[in-house]
Amino acid sequence: MVTIVMTTWDPLATSSHPRFDYALLSADSLQQHLGQDLMSPVDLILADDGSETIDPLMPIVRLWNRGECRIVTGDHDGIGASLNRAVASLSRSEPWIYTTDDWLLTEPLGLRSPLRILQDYDCVRLGPIHPNLFCTTKFEQGTGWWLELHANLGGFVFATRPFLANPSMINRVGPFDESLDSYEVERRYSLRFAAAGCTCAAMNLAGPWEHIGEYEVGDQAVVRTFQNRKVGDYA
Repeated sequence: MVTIVMTTWDPLATSSHPRFDYALLSADSLQQHLGQDLMSPVDLILADDGSETIDPLMPIVRLWNRGECRIVTGDHDGIGASLNRAVASLSRSEPWIYTTDDWLLTEPLGLRSPLRILQDYDCVRLGPIHPNLFCTTKFEQGTGWWLELHANLGGFVFATRPFLANPSMINRVGPFDESLDSYEVERRYSLRFAAAGCTCAAMNLAGPWEHIGEYEVGDQAVVRTFQNRKVGDYA
């Protein structure tokens, strides 16, 4: 069985809930398109970051028919805290998928091939990756092509874009940093991922994902600087 973890947070304590509207669209796209090649259930965890109310998320719970759907929430302490609460409720032996409430899956995306190569990696990215990464092309009959990303050479090999995680990833890297903005959580975990010697692959580089809504990951000059550094620079 595979469990999807979707992080979400509604910053408005009003009758308008735009981020939850994104979550509704994204969850529907996942239900329609993700892993339809699997016979086993696909559960969904909505990892809320302490929103004023989670009532607008209840339609997702009612409409999800691929498996179990539940909401995990707590204090507003950043995306890292949301992820840690969700991961703590997962099986220690089964893979899980991460996505956010503003990534829309626009076409069918099978999971048999990603799950196959996940046996050899700690993480498999399922969509757009970052530029300036070092990689090796790989091929296997019946599985197809993928990229093996080299975390020791720097850049955002791990990132909080859609990925499939082996339970070994959390065991090796540890929990996510809390009380930080999303960019800093991503940056720190990427460095720790590399320092732990974790391995990562990437498939479906051209999609089929569409980013919806507002998105700011941090100062772009800082992002470019980080992408061009190696792990040893931060020792």
